[in-house]
Amino acid sequence: MTAVMAAGADSAPGPDRLFTYGTLMTGFSRRPLLGAAHLEGLGRIRGSLYHFGEYPGVVLDGRGWVTGELYRVPDLAARLPALDREEWCDPADETRSLYVRRIVPVHGISEGVRDAWMYAYNERFGAAAGRGPRVESGDWRAHLAGALGTHTVPLLEDPR
Repeated sequence: MTAVMAAGADSAPGPDRLFTYGTLMTGFSRRPLLGAAHLEGLGRIRGSLYHFGEYPGVVLDGRGWVTGELYRVPDLAARLPALDREEWCDPADETRSLYVRRIVPVHGISEGVRDAWMYAYNERFGAAAGRGPRVESGDWRAHLAGALGTHTVPLLEDPR
């Protein structure tokens, strides 16, 4: 299994794929940030999904599975700075980042396991369980459909 890798200011270019599990998925408010990205399919990563109000967060703790979408984004390297800003991520200073960008193995794609970038909640801002409940299903879209009857999530103000 591929190890989870951190994004650093001086890190080598990563994959051209992004795993999304919340507001960057199809039908949600931030999906346009991915431009003409190609949806390769549904996938799962190891971790725990939390409901932080109007948006989710994932902790890469290996306690369960989180369902999401895997995109191939040919111009991902050029899009990462804007995505980082939207996700309150500063790869040069993770102590100030609400989310941190990581490379994770994504399972369940027809071709097997693929490495992709994703945004994980930074527990330096407090334990995820203190911000909201764990979503036992690991599926944000299904969770919202059951809890709220919709999956459209508005953009938020910076919670820091």
